[in-house]
Amino acid sequence: MDGGRLQFHEMGLDDRLLKALADLGWAQPTLIQEKAIPLALDGKDLLARARTGSGKTAAYALPIIQHILSVKQAVTEQAVRALILVPSKELGQQVQKMIRELTAFCARDVRVVDISGQAELSAQRPILMEKPDIVVGTPSRVLAQLSAQNLLLRSSLEMLVIDEADLVFSFGFESDLKSLLCHLPKIYQAFLMSATFNEDVQSLKKLVLHNPVTLKLQGSQLPGSSQLTQYHIRCEEEDKFLLIYTLLKLALVRGKTLIFIETIDRCYRLKLFLEQFSIPACVLNSELPVHSRCHIIGQFNQGFYDYIIATDEQSLGDPPALPGGQGKKGKKKKAQGSSGKDKEYSVSRGIDFQNVANVINFDFPPTVESYIHRVGRTARADNRGTALTFVLHTQLPMLAEIEDALTAENADCALKPYEFKMQEIEGFRYRCRDAMRSVTKQAVKEARLKEIKQELLNSEKLKVIFQDNPRDFQLLRHDKALHPAIIKPHLRNVPEYLIPPTLRGVAHPVIHKRRPRRPQGIAGGREMKKSFKQQHKKRNPLKSFRYTGKQGQGKSGRGAKS
Repeated sequence: MDGGRLQFHEMGLDDRLLKALADLGWAQPTLIQEKAIPLALDGKDLLARARTGSGKTAAYALPIIQHILSVKQAVTEQAVRALILVPSKELGQQVQKMIRELTAFCARDVRVVDISGQAELSAQRPILMEKPDIVVGTPSRVLAQLSAQNLLLRSSLEMLVIDEADLVFSFGFESDLKSLLCHLPKIYQAFLMSATFNEDVQSLKKLVLHNPVTLKLQGSQLPGSSQLTQYHIRCEEEDKFLLIYTLLKLALVRGKTLIFIETIDRCYRLKLFLEQFSIPACVLNSELPVHSRCHIIGQFNQGFYDYIIATDEQSLGDPPALPGGQGKKGKKKKAQGSSGKDKEYSVSRGIDFQNVANVINFDFPPTVESYIHRVGRTARADNRGTALTFVLHTQLPMLAEIEDALTAENADCALKPYEFKMQEIEGFRYRCRDAMRSVTKQAVKEARLKEIKQELLNSEKLKVIFQDNPRDFQLLRHDKALHPAIIKPHLRNVPEYLIPPTLRGVAHPVIHKRRPRRPQGIAGGREMKKSFKQQHKKRNPLKSFRYTGKQGQGKSGRGAKS
């Protein structure tokens, strides 16, 4: 333990909180926690900038919980004392989960509710009427509950947090947030947590903070090369699919990997392409129910899946029309709010993807900030990570812009060229072209619809079953093959002669073998199977007999005799 740093037990935290921290295995606070918690406990407003994965959630959650525990020693009246605003539903559930872990030993005294989900306002009313101590939600959702008078904050709120503050305005919450602030009391303690200090954060600072303490705890927004290795590779559009196939199939990329793509359609295009080679992957799609999205993230963190294909929050494609949306003349009706995507959705920001080894920018990020937020999913805390960006020749000026922005903060953050000889993998190109012929626009559309139907069923109809049988919920997987495209069996395995000589020492292609089914049991399994076959022959002497459907014939020997 570092004797020069402030420890959790020296901050004046409740013993129940210290016990929860010990159970979580947090030996000592991170830098943002060490600096922010004492200031927050002293009642200061905070504007904190810290790198993703630095422990910002606990940096504001611990002071809030400590404050509520202290207040309840003198006041018995139940009231909503803290409001945490988040830009996405996924982040809302994540914050609620973190607070519940921290309040494991004081759950009766500190209750938290996440209202950012898609439930009806009236369904959440009974929960809010019980006045939970902490409410978590998106600005639009909280404003809707305030307008419906299901939530009252003017007389009770004491603490306000805006998490990922630089995203709130970019998600279109500016007007909602300004309207929401009118429902709050004049005096409260406020925290703004952000990975960047952009103009939106400066605007929020003027709106909600009073004489804040500013904490800027990082020199650069991404770790240095000792922790994060950043590569780029120049290629053409077709080469992207060839590269991703080679990297994944030959296990040149190892560990949990996030693959960022520009649109949802392209996500499914890549998923179907990888299915041709028996490479399973999940698509994190804003059209899916929030419970399904959070379940995918949770299982990815537990190691169920190695690959997640995702889009940026700023570039979600329009969904295909769902079945049943046609008029009498066959014309598709325009649904209200024509886009089925969820505006309160984020993948590249805020979500706690754990132990991500690699980030692959399959499609080039649209902005410098987008690149930082994507790559920030790996090399978190003290873990190491790798980022690889595919760059088209037309995108070289944008690459130079990103490099200039990164090296201006830290010269150690430059993108290195990925030393990969494309001519060595030319032998795989015909396989990729063969696979791409099956991935048609119609196949992509059918796959997209099929997964939405499956996840809606899993999210709604099976919700009660999963609540009663949590183990069954763990068995629900999201990387199953969708199979609208024709699968060619010969693409499953990689012949030895195709592997380039320079890669034979490092490539470890997965070999898929067909295993014959055997009867259960350990000892005597073959004997059991042999005995079963002999008995079956005795009972069915007419082994070659087949049922033809003609009168007087059947599936048994009796039918044949008649």
